[in-house]
Amino acid sequence: MSNVVFAPASEPQSQFLLSDSWFTIYGGAAFAGKSFCLLGSMLPIIGDPGTRAVIIRKTTKMLSGSGGLFDAAINLYSKIDPKMKIKSRDLTIVFSSGAELQFTYLDKPADRMNLQGREYSRIAFDECQQLEGDNVFYALSRLRSTRVNYPLQAHATCNPDPNSFLMQFVEHMLDDNLVPIRQEVYGERYFVKDSSGITFYDTKEEATRLHGEGTNSPVKSYRYIPGTIFDNPVGLAQNEGYISTLKALPPVESRRLLHGAWVREQRSGYFRRDWVEFVNHANVRALRRCRAWDLAFSEVSESKPRVDATAGVLISKEDRVNKYTVEDVITLRKRVHEVEQAIFMTAERDGRDCIISLPLDPGATAGAYCKDLARRLGERGFTVKLTRPDRGKLQRFLPFASVAEAGFVSVVRADWTEDYINELEQTEFTSKTFDDRADATSDAFFHLNKTLILPSFSLPDLSQTPAYSVNPSSSIPVSGVTIP
Repeated sequence: MSNVVFAPASEPQSQFLLSDSWFTIYGGAAFAGKSFCLLGSMLPIIGDPGTRAVIIRKTTKMLSGSGGLFDAAINLYSKIDPKMKIKSRDLTIVFSSGAELQFTYLDKPADRMNLQGREYSRIAFDECQQLEGDNVFYALSRLRSTRVNYPLQAHATCNPDPNSFLMQFVEHMLDDNLVPIRQEVYGERYFVKDSSGITFYDTKEEATRLHGEGTNSPVKSYRYIPGTIFDNPVGLAQNEGYISTLKALPPVESRRLLHGAWVREQRSGYFRRDWVEFVNHANVRALRRCRAWDLAFSEVSESKPRVDATAGVLISKEDRVNKYTVEDVITLRKRVHEVEQAIFMTAERDGRDCIISLPLDPGATAGAYCKDLARRLGERGFTVKLTRPDRGKLQRFLPFASVAEAGFVSVVRADWTEDYINELEQTEFTSKTFDDRADATSDAFFHLNKTLILPSFSLPDLSQTPAYSVNPSSSIPVSGVTIP
């Protein structure tokens, strides 16, 4: 084989290529050098005659088309092993050492026949988020060999897709905006898959204590290493304008492909940011305001990196022109005591003319707590409304979304604005998406339109009206009608 130097272009690429985990995932954004790294992960083992490896993608066309992964593999590996044999019909490369690398597809359950009865010492998945989880784990069951001495491993590259089974493998690394958290070293975690699903553990000790250790242990190690265009300086130098291209995409797509955010693709959903006007200040002409709270008392932990939040949304309404302004949004993930402190401090800041909405949950304990909280706020001079949901979350949100689409909603520019708009755009009001700020928005909008404002008028001063003597037998004209 030739002496060709293959080296990672960044620290995340290096950690992917040097990972000793059983399953290593790399990527999450566009142009991070994912496919090149996947091919590079095979280089340490192609000199071993016992190597039988496979690279899997969703369809054959994605592998074998012009400029596809098979072409890229031939271009790379031929520089290292000019004597290798290419079996184009079988999409297989046989190296001069005797090692074999197969390329195959895995879309439908029937495609598992491509792997049935096979044994592989290395398995790699390109664009793994496109594959069904059951198919991936079936393929991983083929990771077995007695012909090699190196560790049996699997690698995967991916782009962000919150609907993919991979989401549960990466969510511990995501911030509130679903963007991967950058770290100097990306640590190893552990999982066990059985008939009931997948259970994750932060430490090997925790996993083996419950499931045992040794060759028969179901505990597997894995590592997620996020990558972006900034981790591919070589490719970026050759495509200098690509960052501006990604920035010019619609906001959600830009966040997905530039920063690797695991958010859903832009779609015509229940809310869109281009419906609202962004302003620099609150509406000073608005006479009515409501701060609605959606309560949760959970803290972030290693085992639960993404939990529901307490959200307080302040909306004002200018009745003269029916203009609504989202003036402030508070989001916190704290326990009861700290949440209460925030509510009382915020109430003082908003003022006693601002209505406070608290959710009246159907549960007896939660309902009693909110009633007591309303009492304590009321005793301090605040007006509190207890809101009992009488419809589903989506049905309550749609009136606000309709008013926004009609052009009657503004949002103040602040450090919370982007997170707030992102949630409204992404939420589907299911267990898969967060809707804390959306729920609070629905309640604030509801109370601003439920509260009736009596029109201003003045009574005539009857003390200045001259006295009349009326003959009971005469007629009194009223509005052109004579009443006898």
